[in-house]
Amino acid sequence: MRGRRAPERGSEIVQSVVAVPLVLLVVFATVQAGGMMLSVNRLTADLARACRQMDTAGLAFAVDRERFVADEVLGAATQLKPDLLTVSNVRSEALGAVQGARLAPGATSRAAGEEGAGAGAGIVQRTDAVRVSFDVRYELPSLMAVPGLAHRTIARHVECEQLAGRIVEVEVGA
Repeated sequence: MRGRRAPERGSEIVQSVVAVPLVLLVVFATVQAGGMMLSVNRLTADLARACRQMDTAGLAFAVDRERFVADEVLGAATQLKPDLLTVSNVRSEALGAVQGARLAPGATSRAAGEEGAGAGAGIVQRTDAVRVSFDVRYELPSLMAVPGLAHRTIARHVECEQLAGRIVEVEVGA
């Protein structure tokens, strides 16, 4: 009986040597994938927040528009790492003056850009609209070099429209 136990003990050691690294690889890959999904969701939320808070007047006068938008995104971000973020293709387009509702005759408006103030026929309120779009690439942080999961980069295209100083639409797409 003693002779039969020694081979069984050896096979258990071999099974442990093979199984333990595989189990650890699966655990670390699961943690890595979960962290990556959290980073993707965080990036999308931070991009939408940055778009809502963006200073489009400052963007119009910025010398380095990519750096300006990157600073806006990082300022609105909760935990993004600056060295992993790249902003490119920043475009700002004035959509022109958008006409608002006609005010009743004799009504006054304190909005900037009003037209025909004091006219008896009514006042047409005009506001400026701006569309800003840019591309963002973010290298996802990795816990360890798990094959297939390390050094992954996500890219997002962001478009936002601002009307009278307020963001009216934000779109973050792949």
